[in-house]
Amino acid sequence: MDLPLFDVAPGLARRPFISLAARPTPVERVPALGERVWAKRDDVVSPRYGGNKVRRWEWLLGLARSKGARRIVTVGGLGSTQVTSLCVHGHAEGFEVDAVLFDQPWTPFVDEALLLDERADGHLLKAGGYLRTAFKTIGVLRGEPKALFVPPGASTPLLNVAYVDALLELAAQVERGEVPRPDRIIVACGSGGTAVGLALGAAILGWPTVVTAVRITDLLVSNPLTLRALLSGTQRLLRREGLTRPVARPRLEMDHRFIGGGYGFSTPEAELGARRYGEVFGAAGEVTYSGKAMAALERIVAERPGETLLFWNTLSTTGREPRG
Repeated sequence: MDLPLFDVAPGLARRPFISLAARPTPVERVPALGERVWAKRDDVVSPRYGGNKVRRWEWLLGLARSKGARRIVTVGGLGSTQVTSLCVHGHAEGFEVDAVLFDQPWTPFVDEALLLDERADGHLLKAGGYLRTAFKTIGVLRGEPKALFVPPGASTPLLNVAYVDALLELAAQVERGEVPRPDRIIVACGSGGTAVGLALGAAILGWPTVVTAVRITDLLVSNPLTLRALLSGTQRLLRREGLTRPVARPRLEMDHRFIGGGYGFSTPEAELGARRYGEVFGAAGEVTYSGKAMAALERIVAERPGETLLFWNTLSTTGREPRG
């Protein structure tokens, strides 16, 4: 696989990698939201199950295979798309996946996610609250000392480079005239790795594009300080792997207005955003990530007249369980 990232940081071409993504993902105008609104369709990055984790798993599963690991342990909420995506892609590539799940408010999407996890032969351990989840995870790892651990969000520097590459992919689409260069990219932000990778990719190119990270989880774990730390760590990795060009200051902002009661908690705006997601992309939205990100997008459309906006779609619309 020859990624545009390898031209920027050639040392990464020597890292283990498993190709999972269908590249490039489409860019489309979203006329329902206005003539200056576009979407980057990472929801269709894989027919197995799409969304923003697939590009990360190419690096993660490559690393796991190179280490001889056969089991992967991860942590997420009951409706975690990270867990579902890892169960689906890990199982397809011959790995066993253990997932320790913490509580979140119950929604139809949670039911869908758990069903998909089980169909992909995920080994699920429902732990309850955050503290019990931490203890349960430690216990699982002690019992599986050779397993590879994936933290919630999967936002390590190595995995974040997946979205530096995704921004470079977008740049090629801009050059081909498929989409105008966006003034602003709107993306849901949990642990922050997707937003950080996009902002760093734009900075490497010298783009003035602002990345707006729509916070969907607790401020303790997702805040400007954590994003700056991720930016710094990811840029250091790229430097070690051969990045030599000057890098502009990344233009990364957080939007805190749509979090509501916390991770997984619905709000009226999130409910409307989830319905809007379904109307635009043809698959059910949910209130944890996509509903809040769509709510932010609609607000920003009104607040930023004249800007070209790009919504980075991080929720899979493929491999999903139909709802009646």
